[in-house]
Amino acid sequence: FGQQTPTIAYVSQEQIKSIGDTVELECAVQHVKDYPVIWVKRDVEALFITHNSKVVFPDQRFTLRHDPGSNTYTLQIKDLQETDAGIYSCQIRMATKSSISADVAVQIRLPPVISDNSTRSVIVSEGESVTLECYAYGYPIPKISWRRENNAILPTGGPIYKGNVLRLNNVKKEDRGTYYCVAENAVEPGARRNVNLEVEFAPIPSTT
Repeated sequence: FGQQTPTIAYVSQEQIKSIGDTVELECAVQHVKDYPVIWVKRDVEALFITHNSKVVFPDQRFTLRHDPGSNTYTLQIKDLQETDAGIYSCQIRMATKSSISADVAVQIRLPPVISDNSTRSVIVSEGESVTLECYAYGYPIPKISWRRENNAILPTGGPIYKGNVLRLNNVKKEDRGTYYCVAENAVEPGARRNVNLEVEFAPIPSTT
């Protein structure tokens, strides 16, 4: 009989969790013989989380269980932090540069944060056009909407405009005031930025 090649029979699907949650990543292997099975986080290759059922990474939040019956190595991470997001790889190390691996992504839900490259305030002359921009990051990717103070009707029509860029054409003095950029992704709290629009009146032609 030829030797059966070590294989990874099953690895967990992508995991989407919140900060403070616990995640479990399962990796079922076959025909591994004496080869070490390890979990490693891709973005920090030196972080060998597990090795022969012992947790190498010195963090109390990480634990490893090995079920001999199903030959499953389960990596548990408690009290998830933002920095725990990334790609985790279950690997059967067959030689120094030879391994069989399967990856699983861990995503951490993060509330929206409005980016610094968003508009803060703008001054425009009456009759000109102006663009208000708002961008945010978080997970899932936040959706952006615009509102006015006291839910006043936007120059674009309606109380809400959805999209990163709010363009106002032929600005009138009635358009001045506070606009709100709101970023939401179902993770509390949402984010809001006040954008002040000042409109300078065009000079009234002299009749003399």
